[in-house]
Amino acid sequence: MAEQTPKRLAAALGDADFPAYAMGTAAEAIGVTPAFLRAVETAGLFASHRSGGGHRRYSRDDLERADRARILADEGLRLDAVVRIVDLEYRLAAANAMIAILQSRLAAPPQQP
Repeated sequence: MAEQTPKRLAAALGDADFPAYAMGTAAEAIGVTPAFLRAVETAGLFASHRSGGGHRRYSRDDLERADRARILADEGLRLDAVVRIVDLEYRLAAANAMIAILQSRLAAPPQQP
């Protein structure tokens, strides 16, 4: 990771995609084992980032997905089904966000040239 200035680091930590968490910290934060994080990564839920030394790093978005996967796995669903469900939930949320943006643009009065 490139050296960060305090302002850039603060901005990066506010970014949900910034890989701020090491595996142990990430696993502890959502109440799973490191093996669970590796398993959901292998199953395709997300691709972890790597530090300069090759260690896995996770973003807040990765942890939110893994936490949702944990909840579904705790309900007894198979890992392949869990990954598919979480992926579809995230795609649906993105589609709904885009619909809301487009609806607000349609509702806005036209701008004069």
